[in-house]
Amino acid sequence: MKKIQISLAATCLAALVVAMPRVASASGGQRLDSTSTSAGEDRLLLAQVQTARPKKQSAKSQVNIDQNGVILHGYDAVAYFKQKRPVQGNTAYKSTYQGATYLFASAANKAEFDKNPAKYAPQYGGYCALSLSNGRLVDIDPNNFVVYKGKLYVCASAKELRSFEAHEEECIIKDNRNWLQLRS
Repeated sequence: MKKIQISLAATCLAALVVAMPRVASASGGQRLDSTSTSAGEDRLLLAQVQTARPKKQSAKSQVNIDQNGVILHGYDAVAYFKQKRPVQGNTAYKSTYQGATYLFASAANKAEFDKNPAKYAPQYGGYCALSLSNGRLVDIDPNNFVVYKGKLYVCASAKELRSFEAHEEECIIKDNRNWLQLRS
């Protein structure tokens, strides 16, 4: 019975190897040779090839939220536009938009957001705008922001914000391209 299982596993693996290129890339930068022959190595190869395939981003990972589903670390998205500064939101005033919970400092700000949430939502799911231009999703410090051409961009640090502001147009072009790739 054991020989049948090994033969069946080897046959399945052979079919998989024929369908795939001769050399597959594994996670961790290793190179895998698809010509290994022992049953133990074949199982390892199969497991490594499966983990080497790119995983689709989940919808949750495309919005920078905390463990409670709150975006912008609980800061009021409307305040960035109206008061031109970060203002901590209150759990008494909240709305949900694109899988994230937004907190507001006042009922008026909540009402303003509810009329047009896309206007106030941070770009790129609330991830650092500079880091995204380098192809990385990085958490933000809500105190580092800029409203540029009517859109809210947040960054991870004051240094990153300064760099983003120095190259806004270039970063936004890269950000838009990288964001589309992450979402597809």
